[in-house]
Parts: sequence; C-alpha cells; structure tokens
Amino acid sequence: MEDIELKNKQPAGILSLTTRTTKKITCAYMSVLLVGMALVLGVNIFLRFFLDQPIAWSNTITRYAYIHIVLLGAAVSYMEGGHAQIEVIYQRVPQKIQIVFDLLHYGVMLFLCLVLTVMGGKHVVTMWHVHSPILAGFPLGVVYLAVPLCALVMIIFIFQQLAGMKDREEV
Repeated sequence: MEDIELKNKQPAGILSLTTRTTKKITCAYMSVLLVGMALVLGVNIFLRFFLDQPIAWSNTITRYAYIHIVLLGAAVSYMEGGHAQIEVIYQRVPQKIQIVFDLLHYGVMLFLCLVLTVMGGKHVVTMWHVHSPILAGFPLGVVYLAVPLCALVMIIFIFQQLAGMKDREEV
C-alpha cells in the first residue's frame, strides 16, 4: 500500500530520477565514510593499546568524516520524512490548506537551503587555502564543503516535491 502512495506523490521524469540518484550517491558516500572511520579508529585503537604508537591524525580525520555523515544524513532523513513533524493541525484541515502549509514549508526550506548553499560555498572558498595543523596539505575547505552539499541535496528534493504538488488529487 505504501508503494502505491509513494508513486502518487512522486512525479515521473527527470526530477524523480535525479532525486533517487542523488539519494543513492549520498548514501554510498556516507557508507564509504563510515567504513573508513571504523577502519581508521580500529587500527588506531590496536596501535595505541598493543604497540603504544597511535596514529596522530586519526581523531581529526574521523571528526571531519563524521561532520559529512551527520549533515548529509540529515538531508537523507529529510528526504525520507524522518524529521520530527507536528501533524495534529495538518491532518485536521482541508487538503487545500494542507497544500498552503506545504508550499509555505517548502518555500522556507528552499530559502534556508539557498542561504546555506551560498554562504557555505563562500566559506569553502575562504577555507580552502587553510590547512589542518594535524594533516599537512589537507584543506579545511573540504570539511566546510559538507554544508553546501547538504543544502544542495535538500534543494533537489524540494524541487521534486514542489513538482509533485501539481499531481495531488483533491479529496
């Protein structure tokens, strides 16, 4: 039954394909980061306790990976409807009012994501030439890149949702 509802909510075409592809790439990227974090921390724990020679940069690199996982995970959670929602009023109003609520929601989110994309992009450019003291040659702009990436993933989803609003059936 849920599959039927999802098909009715998602418009066919390029936006739906783009959203699914973006979600798959984002989840794959987060999986690679998570596995990498586990390996680096596992090796570091082994080296610290058994050989008394920890890896100096392990905590730093895993912290940076964790930032990417959290922000991109928030975007994927938003795509899946996993964020907290208060639906007491929403469920009790007519569908036309629900559409107004949805338009307001997506409008505010789109504005915030555009701000995050622009301001995050500026920080990426500014911090690209700054290097981590622990990881020589690693630009801190890579860490700041998580903010505009997260916002762009959300923007793609919001556009897909806005395009799907025209396909809503009147109840």
